[in-house]
Amino acid sequence: MRFKLLVGSQEFWSHLRSDIEAARTSVCVQTLSFEADEAGYGLSEAIRTCEAADRRIIVDRFTHHFIADRWVFSPLNRLDKAHRSEVVGTREMFGHNAEAGVETKWVNPFGILYHKASVRNHKKMILVDDRIAYIGGINFSDHNFEWHDMMVRIDDPDVTQFMKADFDSTWEGRDVYSRGEFDGLVIRLIDGKTNEQTFSEVFTLIGAATDSIFIESPYLSWPFWDYLRSAVDRGVDVTILMPADNNRGWVRRYTTWEAARSGINLRYYTPKMTHLKSMLIDESLLIVGSSNFDYFSYRSQQEVVVAVTDEGLVSEFIERVRDADLAQSRSVDTSEAKGNTVVLYGFIRAIGKLATTLAKL
Repeated sequence: MRFKLLVGSQEFWSHLRSDIEAARTSVCVQTLSFEADEAGYGLSEAIRTCEAADRRIIVDRFTHHFIADRWVFSPLNRLDKAHRSEVVGTREMFGHNAEAGVETKWVNPFGILYHKASVRNHKKMILVDDRIAYIGGINFSDHNFEWHDMMVRIDDPDVTQFMKADFDSTWEGRDVYSRGEFDGLVIRLIDGKTNEQTFSEVFTLIGAATDSIFIESPYLSWPFWDYLRSAVDRGVDVTILMPADNNRGWVRRYTTWEAARSGINLRYYTPKMTHLKSMLIDESLLIVGSSNFDYFSYRSQQEVVVAVTDEGLVSEFIERVRDADLAQSRSVDTSEAKGNTVVLYGFIRAIGKLATTLAKL
């Protein structure tokens, strides 16, 4: 089994484009966002022109409702010609793909009055020729490509075929949980229904930490904070790295408050928005994939969560991501946390519980 850590969209796209160009059997893509911009057009063209017989794309219906992180049905956005052009262009792009024999399956409708808005298929994975698998956090849109993020390329037929079975199940309209153990990694493909039981395994790993935990994630929330607080109480050194310029502004205030009451070392990544999702435990176990380690991952989203013990990949992550990103971060004075944030916390938690409860009706 061979791993390649791909940091940033340019490194990721360079490898993926080459793999798609060389594909002869299949190219299967699953993503949350896929938009008509340079990133989306580039992937569409690569798939349309490759020689693989099986060319399929699964896209969450998030892309029907949000383009460039903006709600497509907002009156202001509908009056924005550039935004409206991208919305129309996205629909036309998938039409061109279909004409070239590339099939697309749209999953997870939002439901009446958006009551299923919290049930997103949040997986990001690309499978090529039943041999190469990509997992991580990068969506196919320009603003996602501009963010700091990473993907992992896995060259192994057993891993790829395991993930292909999940792709086929989703294609057929069945969300299923599956767990696969391979040399150097454990893959959990989460179905959006049994998430709480599945993440209990992750909480067990956090509970087993004896020295350090490092997390880089833009939207970390409860119940993960609760287990991290317990780790601090046991004497574990916990560091959280989040973007200084977060595209969800309220998260910054909430995070500062959580870090203050938990005694956690909080740092903000300063160069740009980081969308990277990773958890490093005792510098020997790395958890990566699509999960933001937030409440919606815990309750209702379909996710890819991979626990890596391969020494080479873990060491490369420490050097190229953890150490490199901490060097480009600043410490946060958590004493600035405002006590009235507890009101915000309570409100957001109540909304989150309500949203996930409605989604399961």
